[in-house]
Amino acid sequence: MEKVLAKIDEITSDPYRYVAHLKERTGKKIIGCFPMYVPEELVHAAGMIPVVIWRGNELVTWGHSHVPPYNCGITRTFIDDAVKGKLQFMDGMVFHVRQCLQAGEFPLIIERNVKPAYMEILYLPPLYEGEAIKSFLLDDLIIFKESLEKFSGKKITDDDIIKSIGIYNENRSLLERIYEIRREKPEIIKAKDVMKIVWSSMLMPKEDNNELLKELISKMEKQEVKPEPDRLRIILVGGLCQTINFDILDIMEEMGLIIPDDDLYVGSRYFANKITDFKKNPVKAIADRYLKKTPLCPTKSVWDIHWADEAIKKMKLNKAKGIISVIVKFCPPHATYYPDFKSVLAENKIPELAIEVEHEIISFESLKTRLQSFTEIVGGI
Repeated sequence: MEKVLAKIDEITSDPYRYVAHLKERTGKKIIGCFPMYVPEELVHAAGMIPVVIWRGNELVTWGHSHVPPYNCGITRTFIDDAVKGKLQFMDGMVFHVRQCLQAGEFPLIIERNVKPAYMEILYLPPLYEGEAIKSFLLDDLIIFKESLEKFSGKKITDDDIIKSIGIYNENRSLLERIYEIRREKPEIIKAKDVMKIVWSSMLMPKEDNNELLKELISKMEKQEVKPEPDRLRIILVGGLCQTINFDILDIMEEMGLIIPDDDLYVGSRYFANKITDFKKNPVKAIADRYLKKTPLCPTKSVWDIHWADEAIKKMKLNKAKGIISVIVKFCPPHATYYPDFKSVLAENKIPELAIEVEHEIISFESLKTRLQSFTEIVGGI
């Protein structure tokens, strides 16, 4: 198990090096996909390798000439990486501009400064009622498919898409199995390693990642663990679009918390909802997955389901004692939704702690103090 986790750590500790070598090794084009809803299956079906855009590993310097300091970490660091020339291995980039205000300005900055050979903008709609939304979404995906065909020089057939969906569905099933094992025996793996596992899936070709996950699952199923019933179970919610600083996850566990499940993007959200009924019309099936209302996302304008209710269900399912909201600083969708989220938890007497994370500055001592207080409060209930 340790060898597999070490391989995953090697990939995620330097994604720039890994993806650059991946391009060199395979000879395939690399397409960077904006999180959270670009349909990677279509890129894969075109014979190219989709990788999910990630938060950079350096302080933002050059990027602040192009993007405001009050943008979220992933937008600032990605633009910083791009203008520094760190992303030259990406042959193309795909953006989803309706997701938030910052996502809307993102491709315009890239286009003006470091436009790649291929750039496509998606306008995936909010989930309002009516057939117009479904029609618009399907048209958007068909236009995307045609642009991929033009760039790759390959006609994308339904069979190509069906094959890609099958590979991606297998990946989702494997990640779900890892989460099932984690729920059964959460002591088996650290929270940061779980996040790295999901992140590796965003970086690796799914065929390679599937083989790696199968090996990991085989080891995890056989691994015996000593239960630690005194540790407090909590659920992490939020973390839209990007990874969380791994030190934060370590500190949570040092404070006596244990995380059997999560509702994070680089977590359970990434592999939620396998694509179903895709043999007849695979593009429509991809659209149908986007139209799913759960896991609820504040970027999709869903009004008839409440995020807090979904979080409470997950908390109770995992016999957890509380929720920690992980809010990316300068994330308008999450910040806008959070007061309502907080009030519903309060009405249901659910212990909750909000942690605002940013790219550059995190006061770990302050975080430890707040986590210790939260642990004492939850432990006394």
